[in-house]
Amino acid sequence: MSYYAVLVCIPLSICVAFLIHWYTLRPIQNSKNRLEVSRGTYLGFSIQILLFAFLLFYLGGSVFLAPVFAIIFSFLGDWFNLQFPIALKNNGEPLIGGIVSFAMAQLFYISAFFQILPWSMLYSGIVPYLLSLSFLILTGVIFYFRVYEPKRSKPIMISALIYGLLLSFFVSLTANAYIQFGGVWLFLLLGGLFFIASDAIMGETTINGTRHPVWEYQVPWITYLLAQGLLLIGFFLVSHTKMVH
Repeated sequence: MSYYAVLVCIPLSICVAFLIHWYTLRPIQNSKNRLEVSRGTYLGFSIQILLFAFLLFYLGGSVFLAPVFAIIFSFLGDWFNLQFPIALKNNGEPLIGGIVSFAMAQLFYISAFFQILPWSMLYSGIVPYLLSLSFLILTGVIFYFRVYEPKRSKPIMISALIYGLLLSFFVSLTANAYIQFGGVWLFLLLGGLFFIASDAIMGETTINGTRHPVWEYQVPWITYLLAQGLLLIGFFLVSHTKMVH
């Protein structure tokens, strides 16, 4: 248990620091203004997650390489999604860069998953297929009713849907793995669910472009930080368990 506590300590401290930062934003009641004063802080949190990934790579070896690349692309996606002035100047719609970067991150997460648990071991009956299909269908329904906005550019809408399907497929993998094997796979499942929560909220606010609640960036970011921390811990533990056994 103490071993888990040490791993959890770093991402937990990042999330606590974020909550303190969030508390200081109370006087600012406009989401755009909040983003303007928080960009550097959020990129700093993203760098901390990246350093955590490098630390686990140092401890876990080459088996942990794919999750590190996932975090690298996630960091790039964070830079685009934070809409720094230089990104807006060079790219009229930086959100596309963010979506593509996170799609690459999900591909690396999926690759990391199958390096540890082959398809044949996971999809051994009809139930895992049905579960994955349910995740994909649910993603399509949420996208159509909560994210899709016909006035937004088609590249954003199409790339967001493709990304959502990639993410939901990855999370369905973690759900199937936990149902079948339990144990430390729970970290990956929880990380995946927090990731879906983060991107679903961002999808119906920032991606949709017509809804801008005051917490538009804070709720997606706290759930995102939790997601990345849990995923990194989960991949480290399941890969370590595989190496040991």
